[in-house]
Amino acid sequence: MNSKHAILVVILAALIYAQGLFTVQSATDPTGDFKGPGWFIPPQNPVFKNGTVFDMTRFEIRYNATADALVFRVTFADLGGNPWNSETGFSLQYIQIYISRGFPGNPWGTVSCTILRPDDGNVAAGNAFFDEATRFFCPDPANLTQFKYTPGVRFSGQAPWDVAIFIGPKWGNETVNFVAVANVAEGTISVSPLPKVYAEGNTVVAVVPRKLIPPTTRLMSDFPQPSWRYYVLVTSYDGFGPGRIRPFGPMAQEWTVGVGTANASAVLSGTIPRVLDILGPNTPLRTFTRNASAVLEPQTLTWGNFPIAYTTSTVTKIVPVTATKTDTLTLTETAVVTATQSVTMTQTATSYVTQTKEVYVEKPYVDPVSYAVLGLGVIAGLAGALVAARRK
Repeated sequence: MNSKHAILVVILAALIYAQGLFTVQSATDPTGDFKGPGWFIPPQNPVFKNGTVFDMTRFEIRYNATADALVFRVTFADLGGNPWNSETGFSLQYIQIYISRGFPGNPWGTVSCTILRPDDGNVAAGNAFFDEATRFFCPDPANLTQFKYTPGVRFSGQAPWDVAIFIGPKWGNETVNFVAVANVAEGTISVSPLPKVYAEGNTVVAVVPRKLIPPTTRLMSDFPQPSWRYYVLVTSYDGFGPGRIRPFGPMAQEWTVGVGTANASAVLSGTIPRVLDILGPNTPLRTFTRNASAVLEPQTLTWGNFPIAYTTSTVTKIVPVTATKTDTLTLTETAVVTATQSVTMTQTATSYVTQTKEVYVEKPYVDPVSYAVLGLGVIAGLAGALVAARRK
C-alpha cells in the first residue's frame, strides 16, 4: 500500500470512529442522596463504604451506530470496586431502569410473562411473577402483585413503563441482566438477556440492541425521543434476597438496610420503598404509608448531540433521521470520500436524506469532530504529496 492509499485509509477510519458513538440523552443526579427518603441507613459492612456506593450521580444514554444499540450508563460517586468478583465488574449495586415511551394511562392488570430458563433454555411462562426455578422476577407494569419481589414503589398512572432494564452483578448461569418489553396491545411481557454489561471506572454500562425493544404501537419508537420519560432506581443487590434485593428492616445490620423502627409496619406490609437512590429528587420516596407504597414521577432527560427524530403524518412509527453527507479530498489525485451514518434506513452515497416516507428535516446535523479530522487529513495528505514529489 503506497502512502496515498494509507492516508485515505486512516482518514476513513477516523471519520467512522468519530461518527460511531453519540450521546442521545443524559441527566445528572444530586450527590449524597443515597439514603432513600432521607433517613435510611445503609448496610453496616465496610464493603458498602457508608452507602456512597449507592449514590448515583449521572444517567446517560448513548447510541452505538456500528452495533445499532443503545448504551445505558449509570455513574456512581464510588462503585466500590468488585469485592466479590462478579462477571460484570461490580458486585454491590442493583439498577432498574423503567422507560415510559408515551402510551397514555395505565391499561395493565395481571399479565403473562415469558422468559427462557437459563439452565435448560425452555420457556417458563405464567401469571406468577416469580419463577422459583430460576429465581427470576417478572416485572409487573401495574405494580399490583408480588410486592415481595419488587422495589416496593409504584409508578405514575400517567406514565406507566413499557420497557424495563435490569442490571446487576452476575455469577455463573443466572438470568440477572435483561430487558423486558410490555406489549400494550396483547397484555404480555417478553424478556431478553442483555448481551453485554460491564463496569468502566465508577460507571455501570449496559448495551441494549434496538431490536430488543421493538415498538408495540404505532405511537412508539425503538429509539429515544424527547418525550420519553424515565424511572431509574438504585438499590443493594443480594442474589438470595427477594427479587434479588437486600433485606430492608427496622434496624440497620451488617447486611440489612435500616428504615427505622417507626416504619416496622410498612416493612411487614411490603410498602416500604426498597430503594436507596432514584434519578431526580428522592422526595417522592417519602410518600409511602403503612397501607400504600410511594408513587414515583418520571424524569425527562437533556438531549445530546444526536439529531432529533422527525416525523410526518405518513410515517407509521417514529424513526431517527439518517444523516448523509459527501466530502471530497484533493491530494496528488482527486479522490472522493463518502462518510455515511445510517441509523434505521438504507445508507446512500448522496448529500441528501433518503427515506421511503416524506420527512421534514428542520435542522441539519453537522458533526464538527468529523470535519476537524477531515481537515487534518487534508493537511497530512498534502504534506505526503509534497514529500513524494521531492523524492521523484
